[in-house]
Amino acid sequence: MTRLLFGQAYYLRFDPKLWDAMQPFPPLGTLYAASFMRQQGYDVALFDAMLAESEDEWAAALDQHQPDYAIIYEDNFNYLSKMCLLRMRQAAFTMTDMARQRGIPVIICGSDATDHAQAYCRHGANYVLLGEGERTLAELLQTLTGRAPRPLANIPGLAYLDDDRFQQNPRRPDI
Repeated sequence: MTRLLFGQAYYLRFDPKLWDAMQPFPPLGTLYAASFMRQQGYDVALFDAMLAESEDEWAAALDQHQPDYAIIYEDNFNYLSKMCLLRMRQAAFTMTDMARQRGIPVIICGSDATDHAQAYCRHGANYVLLGEGERTLAELLQTLTGRAPRPLANIPGLAYLDDDRFQQNPRRPDI
């Protein structure tokens, strides 16, 4: 069974004002996507960065779960990550590096990744899901695992590098 590790790059500690307020929230978008993939028959594990000390805890989760794919899946409605965007983008890049160093392909979904898909791909993300990503993720994993292969160019809402050329497919309509 294909193993997936879901995580998000919103570390409350990296936002001193909100850390002091100590009002963590669950990563609902990440949980929803992970649940959807579990229903599709994948072995799913979850890393919640909210109260983590640093990205090193993501590295430990990668080592513990040894996933076939690392999926950094942000809550698209999360205004908090937009407020501290550069720090959270750097966290996502660090998490990407950690997965790639272990030979694990990386899939990223989130509003910042959608807005800057090429930057994420050039930094090492294998795939970026544009906009609402659940259906795109399901189709991508069906292709990558051989369950229902199709050309990447035919998957709406997907961005990736093809021989170092950035490819961005048309987005899916919002649900």
